[in-house]
Amino acid sequence: MLDEVTIPRLVVAGVQTSAGKTTVALGIAAALRRRGLVVQTFKVGADIRDGAYLAHVSGRPCRNLDVWMLGETGVRRALARGAVEADVAVIEGALGIFDGQGLAGPGTGYAFPGSTAEVARLAAAPVLLVLDVSQVGETAAALALGVRTLDPSLRIAGTLLNKVANEYHRRLVEDAIWSLATVPVLGALPHNEAVSIPERHRGLVPVTEYPGADAAIDRLAAAVERHCDLDLILRLMRGAHAVAVPPAPPATAVDGAVPVRIGVAFDEAFSAYYPENLELLADAGAEIVPFSPLEERALPRELDGIYLGSGCTEVYAGRLARNRGLAEAMQRAVAAGLPVYAEGGGLLYAARTLCTADGDIHEMAGLLPISVTVDDPAPRAGHRELELMADCMLGPRGLRLRGHEYHAPTVVEATETGPLYAMHDSHGQPLGCEGWASGALIASLVQLHFGQDPSMAPRIVAAMRAARQERRAATAPA
Repeated sequence: MLDEVTIPRLVVAGVQTSAGKTTVALGIAAALRRRGLVVQTFKVGADIRDGAYLAHVSGRPCRNLDVWMLGETGVRRALARGAVEADVAVIEGALGIFDGQGLAGPGTGYAFPGSTAEVARLAAAPVLLVLDVSQVGETAAALALGVRTLDPSLRIAGTLLNKVANEYHRRLVEDAIWSLATVPVLGALPHNEAVSIPERHRGLVPVTEYPGADAAIDRLAAAVERHCDLDLILRLMRGAHAVAVPPAPPATAVDGAVPVRIGVAFDEAFSAYYPENLELLADAGAEIVPFSPLEERALPRELDGIYLGSGCTEVYAGRLARNRGLAEAMQRAVAAGLPVYAEGGGLLYAARTLCTADGDIHEMAGLLPISVTVDDPAPRAGHRELELMADCMLGPRGLRLRGHEYHAPTVVEATETGPLYAMHDSHGQPLGCEGWASGALIASLVQLHFGQDPSMAPRIVAAMRAARQERRAATAPA
């Protein structure tokens, strides 16, 4: 990992949700890649769905910069991991530029903790402010001036106007921003449904479910090349300041030990992983063995653990239910004591049954005696603070962790499983118990980023290695 980040980079921010940040970030990344540059993308906050599009356009894993989960040190380390062998970086913001965890108290740190603005400061990157001007004219200057005034230390490189009605509208808004807010206007994208990405609930349709993704991204790149000053944007990106990176803890892999083989579910139904999670497991001595619950009827051989990540489990519930061969193999593995960590959509697959929004009930893997119903068109989402209620592979009882919840289906629980976490929201309000623990299997609707605690991935690998030794001892001849 780098000890200093020096690559050109840019934060694409907005003044509100749906300003067009993702559209602009995708278009800039695609246009820069057309020039032959290696583009690394990042997403502010915990959102993995937008990150999947950013990864698709760059050809490299998109990394999340979430100050609340990772802390300042973790954000800088994630930035450094992604910068390796990249030429430029595009960082897509979240929500409005100052929106995060509420205002900080006097003397307690940056005034807008967890916001895109805080990430821009940590990344020492200039900011491109995207303004949706579909419903405004000269008033857009007030938005740009307000952002520049609220935190004068932010490096606002310029604005980019989105959803411009016509040439007259563009000139009207551009003249106002230049003369009244003294902020450069670096481009103006016309309103065009053909270059937008469809949305579902409170996020984009997953890239794996959108067959028109490549064509839409090509149109976005062409629009940026035509309507934006890409040369000037690139020059401004080169003005990003160097960022010192705290040294990473030494690797904790056991010398001479046989690697721990972790089967990682990965296909259209299971694709929402933080890339650092898999990298940190590998650093700790794991061999990542991908497998497809949609396609494969048996688990990979000689596994020491299983990681069921999140994704679009409910969308593929019918296909998952028909693959009884893999479900039965999973049941045998759990009965033999194989450790399993399931999160988000992985919990849905580990359940006994899953009732989808159309009312159909699907038989899932049956690893936990719970039934799940997905019936909320606007699922609960947000950061979560967790306290372990029992010792497990994640750590000792009482350990506090931070994660993000997107799925919030109805869960009917059996009494033979114990809760995994006591849960609070990011402001400390109690949300009851969450997660399920049964033997060596733990499952939760909350996704964790292992980068928040340097010892988390080593603990998981050590627990799987110890379980392997116990299974071998139990089956060895007397």
